[in-house]
Amino acid sequence: MSQTYLINGERAALNKRIVVCTGEKGGTGKSIVARFLLDMYLANLIHVVAYDCDSNNPQLWRHYNRVVNGGVKTIKFNQHGVNEILKNDLQQLSPTVALMDLPSGVGDYFKDFVQDVQSSSLGYRITMVSVLGRVKDSVIQLKRLIEVCGNQVDYVVVRNLYWGEDEKAFIKYNSSKTRQSVLELGAIEVDFLPIVDRVIDRIDSLDAGFTEAVNYEGIEVSVMGRLTAWIPKNESELIKAGLFLRLEGAKSRNYQTLKQVII
Repeated sequence: MSQTYLINGERAALNKRIVVCTGEKGGTGKSIVARFLLDMYLANLIHVVAYDCDSNNPQLWRHYNRVVNGGVKTIKFNQHGVNEILKNDLQQLSPTVALMDLPSGVGDYFKDFVQDVQSSSLGYRITMVSVLGRVKDSVIQLKRLIEVCGNQVDYVVVRNLYWGEDEKAFIKYNSSKTRQSVLELGAIEVDFLPIVDRVIDRIDSLDAGFTEAVNYEGIEVSVMGRLTAWIPKNESELIKAGLFLRLEGAKSRNYQTLKQVII
């Protein structure tokens, strides 16, 4: 039997999730984390519906629209009626995960969004994936997220190590009251390991997903080698938050399985 949360007097199953990737501060790396999560859902055959809400930089749509059943949907998070669009999809498609990649600057809409999802009684629990850079603004935006959502959602805090892998890189977060607050709410912290820019640039040139790029005919050996080392490391990190990301039971892949799985 699935674990459940008691929400507004009703039980919401943990095995159905709306996973929202947000950073509020532009440039933190939330879109690459969203892409990586979608790659994992597809590789693990998890029924996922994906939404790219960043019309200025629709990375999720560009890299995965061809390989997601039904395509990646493009919507504006702050447009009128977006909550009804989402609820209709959840009701009709009943995905295990609804993954949303948000643009910065939409934090004011979180309260209504969370309340709408809860009142719909569709059995979904929201996970906020907050991707941090090293600047203070990342911590401030996480603080605002907590103030708006409180214990109505679950939190996964992602330290994007592209901005530095030593303790000093995230000292503003690590020593903050915001960290204490989010951990008291049950947050799970994970690190997202970087990969050299030229590999990301090569994937961007192909408009490919990460697993797709590993198996791309003609991909350079050096690019494939770095990807097949990088992907399992980040899978291992994100699996730490498996309960909140609906990745319970998932395993990080190795070179052989990456070469065998074509998304």
